[in-house]
Amino acid sequence: MTRAKSWERTLLLHAVLLCGLTGSAGAVTPTGVTKVSRVTGATPAGEFIPNPNQTHTNHEVYGTDLGIVWDKGGGEVFVLFGDTFGVGWCGNGGCGGGWRSNVLARSSDTTLSNGLTFSTMIQDSARHAKEILPSKKVNYDEMTVIPTAGVTVGSRHYIHYMSVHHWGDPGMWSTNYAGIAYSDDNGQNWVKHPSARWQNNASWTNNFQMAAFVKNGGFVYMYATPNGRYGNVHLARVPEGSLLDINAYRYWDGNGWSTSQAAARPVAIGIAGELSVSYNAALGRFIMTYLNEYRQGAVMRDAPTPTGPWSGEKMLARSSVFPGLYNAFIHPWGNTATELYFVMSQWTPYNTFLMRATLVGDTQGSNLLSEPGFETQEATPVMAPWSLQGGGGVDRNLGTARTGQDNGFVRASSGWNALKQSVVVQPHTDYTLRGWVRTSGNSTEGYLGVRGPSNGPILGERLFGSLPGYTEQVVSFNSGGNSVVEVYGGLWANGDTWLQLDDVSLTRGANLVGHAGFEQQASASASSPWYAEGNAGIDRGLGFARTGANNAWARNTEGWNAIKQEVGVTPNTSYTLKGWVKTSGAHSEGYFGARMLGGGPILGEVLFAQPLGSYTLLTVTFNSGANHSVELFAGMWAHDTDTWIQVDDVSLTRN
Repeated sequence: MTRAKSWERTLLLHAVLLCGLTGSAGAVTPTGVTKVSRVTGATPAGEFIPNPNQTHTNHEVYGTDLGIVWDKGGGEVFVLFGDTFGVGWCGNGGCGGGWRSNVLARSSDTTLSNGLTFSTMIQDSARHAKEILPSKKVNYDEMTVIPTAGVTVGSRHYIHYMSVHHWGDPGMWSTNYAGIAYSDDNGQNWVKHPSARWQNNASWTNNFQMAAFVKNGGFVYMYATPNGRYGNVHLARVPEGSLLDINAYRYWDGNGWSTSQAAARPVAIGIAGELSVSYNAALGRFIMTYLNEYRQGAVMRDAPTPTGPWSGEKMLARSSVFPGLYNAFIHPWGNTATELYFVMSQWTPYNTFLMRATLVGDTQGSNLLSEPGFETQEATPVMAPWSLQGGGGVDRNLGTARTGQDNGFVRASSGWNALKQSVVVQPHTDYTLRGWVRTSGNSTEGYLGVRGPSNGPILGERLFGSLPGYTEQVVSFNSGGNSVVEVYGGLWANGDTWLQLDDVSLTRGANLVGHAGFEQQASASASSPWYAEGNAGIDRGLGFARTGANNAWARNTEGWNAIKQEVGVTPNTSYTLKGWVKTSGAHSEGYFGARMLGGGPILGEVLFAQPLGSYTLLTVTFNSGANHSVELFAGMWAHDTDTWIQVDDVSLTRN
């Protein structure tokens, strides 16, 4: 990408994307990151790693960046690069002669331990890599066209790209739109589809301008951020065969899938640039990497399902070790239970490198918070993901931590002082916050709690006074209508007063069903995350509920009628589904269970063939198989007579 180096203008903060992670086997942390080989450019004096491609002489690629890798089929991957320079390259950053907005390589190399070797690059003449997506190259119009993701479905290849309007301050740029291009001739020629586009808005804040693609379960999932490197991560998906149909995309709204882009809610909050997402089959988990400008490094998250909950950030590669790094694009063939291979760019020498990380088990897998023990904070005062209100910071290796070497603290003589962190949650879901606190002897009014974003309404908190030794505080709460909450630990100071905080955790309740009691359904028609098949909906305040005010129903004189919900699950895992059902006297054939998406095979169900005159608990145990999402259903067949069922208090828990 043609832009200035960003580190010199970045505050030394640690910012972390925050979101939930249900405890699941396979959660990992990267360690021991090493540089395996050079991927592009010439070998400079003093560099001793392999350089198998010699792109400066073989393809007139002297300087380039990105290196987006995806499985193209046929035993090859595509490796896609951004702004590229040839003869006349300035030798430092993205600038100089031989400019192409993007270039593309193919590779069949499966032995990554000794480097990433190309089969060839797409060329427009002998030994000259071709610009595959043209751009106007006019500043404040279309400065360049930068690829951000790629995916192959069948024999057709797709590239997600952004049309850059202007490179602004470091890490900040504006885009005209994001679009999708496709190739039907093995990547030699590409067509920018005229309507598969996400137009930016006048304030340059559209959330779907940069992307990462993942295929899973018949869908292509598109993780996206706004232009630049400072946005949240949002999510959309589309059936594999409909990538070019902008109207076929559905947007994650925190509970389910919406047709409205405006309904999209983040799956991760933070400072995210140049996303990459891949599925690690060996772990049964999705891996996300990106640049975090504030932390001056590439970070990693993992999750059991495409929608999450995504773990907090885990440091992957630091700029203090690899100066000027700014992305980490996962090689899909390099995903094992113990290793992660990725292509990383460095501003100087504006080229790309194959990197390897060792993956080890993560004991914090069920904790939604990042930096729960403050252990990777590099400086004081406190840095992101923890923000500070009032006075405080991080005690670094002072012997005051409960565990490890660091802890957070607040200290002041007056007013409210707190450490805070924002976290993505699922709306209307139960959570438990825990943290270990100790205070000065004169502390009389301290709080550990959770509130809505930006000092919003308190959702739950615990008051404590003087705590001479670390004491665990526990807060249970429901997220309400929030998709983001703010965790805090703080005190009101009266004279020199202090608090120390360590080992904080936020965990989700066991029930995976959204709107489990239907209390948050806003109308008689089922809405996200519930949806109807046949004639079904919501009884609101009609006195038919088992608990609360609302319940769901299905009713008809013929055919199949059901209330349904898609729920993310961990593959090959046992679950128990429970729900309370009652029926009309005419009822004779009902089913409660779980199946694969799209009306697929039944994973487990219970038949209720007799009328249920009062709410009756039904229980189904099933294994999720290879699926990351399942469809829960409660429905009945009506046989030429008015027949109904009512449903309430549904739960799905992992065994």
